[in-house]
Amino acid sequence: MTLSLLDCSKPIFRTVVACGFLAALVLDGGSSTTFAQNSAQANAAARANDAQTIDQGIAAFERGDEAAAKNAFLQVLNIHPKDVTANTYLGIIADRAGDLAEAETYFATAAVSDPNSASAHNNYGAILLKRGRSKEATNQFEASLHLNKDQPNALINLAQLRFTNGDLRSARELFERAFTLAPDAEIARALVVISLRLDDRAAAQRYFPEYSARLANANSQTSSAASRAELGTALLESGLAKEAVVELSAAQTSEPMNAEVVVRLAKAYMALNDLPAAGRTLEGAVARKLETATIYALLASVYEKSGHIENAIPAMRLAIQFDPQNETYRFTYGMLLTSVLAPEAAVIRLNEALKLFPQSARLWLALGIAHFKAGRNDEAAKTLSHAIELDSKFAPAYAYLGMTYVEVGRFDEGIKAYENALQANEKLGVVDYLIADALQRQATVENSRIESHLARAVKLEPSFAPARLALGKLYFRTERLTEALAQFEEVIKLDPNLPETYYQLGRLYTRLKRSQEAQATLEKFKQLSESQKETQQKERKEIVRRLADVRF
Repeated sequence: MTLSLLDCSKPIFRTVVACGFLAALVLDGGSSTTFAQNSAQANAAARANDAQTIDQGIAAFERGDEAAAKNAFLQVLNIHPKDVTANTYLGIIADRAGDLAEAETYFATAAVSDPNSASAHNNYGAILLKRGRSKEATNQFEASLHLNKDQPNALINLAQLRFTNGDLRSARELFERAFTLAPDAEIARALVVISLRLDDRAAAQRYFPEYSARLANANSQTSSAASRAELGTALLESGLAKEAVVELSAAQTSEPMNAEVVVRLAKAYMALNDLPAAGRTLEGAVARKLETATIYALLASVYEKSGHIENAIPAMRLAIQFDPQNETYRFTYGMLLTSVLAPEAAVIRLNEALKLFPQSARLWLALGIAHFKAGRNDEAAKTLSHAIELDSKFAPAYAYLGMTYVEVGRFDEGIKAYENALQANEKLGVVDYLIADALQRQATVENSRIESHLARAVKLEPSFAPARLALGKLYFRTERLTEALAQFEEVIKLDPNLPETYYQLGRLYTRLKRSQEAQATLEKFKQLSESQKETQQKERKEIVRRLADVRF
């Protein structure tokens, strides 16, 4: 995550001194009149003869006449150079004029003149922080909090420094104390951000409603479209898609023509598996004439995932039209064409792409898959081998090469290719499944070897239903009925439309003498058996998808 609590161009919470905010830090908790009253108590003797001049200066300051205010406070300093109130206001005026050195002099004088003033130490620390002297600023903030531990501004300032120095837990503790004293959206937002940085999703979820509830009263920076888009992106990257949708939706409402926000919002909906909302978001952008390659590419993905492959292909074609030099889009387009059983068209388009990217291992992979789907195993093996020559660690290419060998009965070579895929990427559970499938076709292989690969496939990819089904069948064959039952029931949860699962489960219920359940389950199998061919194609498509999703 790239968020920074001290990024002036993209503030994360209530603006502080490092981002140009000084008034709340210097005045420390209220209006200038309140501060003057507090400071007056600390140096009453010094102000006794100049009370009228001080009051005139404050009045001029509050009506915006800083020249008159400065003149009045300088008159006081001519007689009482250590007057805390006059030095403080002159420090504010100097800071607003951009003269930080002069501002530091005035704030330092105030802090030295009244060492027991928590506000004076906080203000001096604020200007030191603004001048980049963080260590000295830290000392001043700590001194201020030692005198008065219940100061929101000093707590915020010190929290900033802790954050900058990488002490996130200390920063969060300080912000929590500040929030308890003066709860607002900016502090709550800081707590969300720090929790995300700490990878503490539970805490981020806890603070997020506090932030949201106070947004109506937040400053313009915190409630801006840019700020909310930034937080939404951070939430999405941390897996908090629901919260991300709130922020990104608000950002899109404010800036409906911001393509980046549209894409992020759609991805947040996809993370929630709300494909209709993702589709509406992207289609709405296109309807507003906000057309970019990224929007069309993501729209193609939404169409594919929602089963509208006929819409996915033209959407991806438009993505390529907007960005013809994008290798990823070319690869995806080829895979889409192959997945709709149009491998010949895929071959044409992929050969076009390879003219632009002749050294692209994944385009050669896609071409090999297209040849494989077209039944040209020799051409597929040749193409996939070339992909491996370009990238010797290319796991999906090894996996598909293994599939071409197994398809023609060259099991040993196929298994060797699968093993090479696992050496390149040991986390590909689908490859373990493919190895187990190849082993099962050889009568001499021990069940224990097959089981180890299937168990590993299930562990690595628990949502891959074919692996669980195969493992359940193996348990059934080896009389481990309870374990088989658990696998079959889990497969039905993952995919309730796999006919073979009901057939196997019906047989298992019969063995367990659960006749009524066996009858109902086998009846379900009969209802679904007509789609058996479609199911086999679906399984193959799932293997393709999982291998295609491997990051290159």
